Amino acid sequence: MKSKSSKALLISVLLHLGVGMLGFFYWFGTHPQRNADAINALFVIEEKPKVRRVTPPKRTQVRHRKTRDVSQPRLKILTSNQPASTRGVVSAAEPAPFQPFDTEDVGEPVGPTATNVEFDNAPRVQRVIERPFKKEKKAETRFKSRLVRFIEAQEGPQRIVYCIDLSTSMQNLPPRKLKRVIDLMRDSLTFLEPHDSFNIVAFSTELIVYQNDGFIPVAEPTVAASSNYLANIQSQIHTKGTDHDMLSALTEIAKTAPTIVVLFSDGIPTTISGPDLTLVGEHAAGNGRIFAMGIGMAPNFPGAVMLRRLTTVSEGDLWLVDRGRSR
Repeated sequence: MKSKSSKALLISVLLHLGVGMLGFFYWFGTHPQRNADAINALFVIEEKPKVRRVTPPKRTQVRHRKTRDVSQPRLKILTSNQPASTRGVVSAAEPAPFQPFDTEDVGEPVGPTATNVEFDNAPRVQRVIERPFKKEKKAETRFKSRLVRFIEAQEGPQRIVYCIDLSTSMQNLPPRKLKRVIDLMRDSLTFLEPHDSFNIVAFSTELIVYQNDGFIPVAEPTVAASSNYLANIQSQIHTKGTDHDMLSALTEIAKTAPTIVVLFSDGIPTTISGPDLTLVGEHAAGNGRIFAMGIGMAPNFPGAVMLRRLTTVSEGDLWLVDRGRSR
């Protein structure tokens, strides 16, 4: 019995030892820390070296050169009244005698004193007072319209007639456009010279002359009164009846021998049957230079063509106000 129990114990030990060995090798082969292929690593982010940006100066720096002024000789220290040597310092063979000051008050300054020198017949120096510089303001220049520039371009005294067409064909003109042209005429009055003279003519069913006794001299009262008359020119005209014609009005104006006629019209004639430009040009004679003004019409409009013919023959100018220059 004892031998049987010993065998059984030995067999049990051997079995447990075999199972333990198998378990150990199995655990060693499958545990991740025992794998030879595994590598433990620590990742670190490498910082880039900081680059210092140097901004070059915008302008060249001025460098002051340190130079020594060699124009003056070097000072040499002397301990006596002996002549200077090449070494600069000479020992005194005998001590220099001490000489006392001439003054008894040692509190007085030693050295040259101030001296007043008076000159005879010396020029008198005037005192100059500096004043701050003040920039002069430029005088404001008034705007000059094309009409004003045309009048100023003529030489010598001028006799100007302002002729305004208020006939039936002009009744459909918007009031703002009529006012614009009238304001241009009123503005030109303020630019006239004292040696100039002027008059105003308006026509519709009748021909109305502002001053029947001739031309009006340029003065502040006459210019102001004439400007007010132009502002209310429509109230001076009767519109019922047969209209006067632009060409007939020019014929009457020519009798006064003006040098400039400022004509505001639509250019549509009523006394001739057709647009005969030759006949239109004949009516410019005796009126000096005609400065025609139109508004609300195209350059190829028949009335604009007739106005241009009048200005060409008289060596004047045509201004379509709402279209700028017509040439």
